[in-house]
Amino acid sequence: MSLKFFRLNMKVIVWITIVALVLLFGAGSIVDIVRSDKSGRYAGEAFGKPVTFQEFNRFFRATELFMPISDRSAINDPDLLRSFTWQNIVYAREARNVGITVSDGEVREQVTKILDQHGLSNPTPEQYRIWLTRNLQINPREFEESLREFMKIQKLLGRQLSNLPTNPPVEAETEKSAETPKQTEEEALQKRQMAFMTWTHELNQKAAVKDYLALPEEMPKSEVPVTSPDETHPVSEKVSPSPESRKEEIENETDRR
Repeated sequence: MSLKFFRLNMKVIVWITIVALVLLFGAGSIVDIVRSDKSGRYAGEAFGKPVTFQEFNRFFRATELFMPISDRSAINDPDLLRSFTWQNIVYAREARNVGITVSDGEVREQVTKILDQHGLSNPTPEQYRIWLTRNLQINPREFEESLREFMKIQKLLGRQLSNLPTNPPVEAETEKSAETPKQTEEEALQKRQMAFMTWTHELNQKAAVKDYLALPEEMPKSEVPVTSPDETHPVSEKVSPSPESRKEEIENETDRR
């Protein structure tokens, strides 16, 4: 069962932005795949500080849980899901850096909304635990901490979006008269999206994420000529004769005798 209520009521859809970033800058630009003597102890680094395996796995699981429905197909793409996870770690650390917090009361309020949406009103702690275990294979503490991190991210992105211009730029009267209100609104939205993506891109550069877990891309194997050792007959021609052709050879040999 998906967390449809939470995903459909997110104030800011992170994933649309990330997909656009992937298209603009390439998924590989989010992280720097490196080999390090720290690779056995940490999952990577962000903002010059280590990311433990526990932290990475927590965000990886949270990314799976709270990904909006429209982008659920990304779960089947390990590389994309990995990029989403690192992006969320970057957002979460930036939220921490700027002092964004989410209280226990805010988390409980959101949990209540999620449970109400799924027909579980005023559950006992045991009912709540069983529901999470059966539907999400997660315990209450892990679920609530994952939810808290994503709520911090939403606050961060909401704050950033609120700082972007909401009104279209003032144009000359002749230009304005040639545009429909819908065109003007679309242009303003596009500029806001570009400003937000630029901010995210600059944040990623500042974070300078290093991924110790990812394996470097394999070098393409050198093409070996498909020929026999004497380079005169293609290997594809050196196949075992079919039973029918072998039978015919034997019959011809018998006739000659």
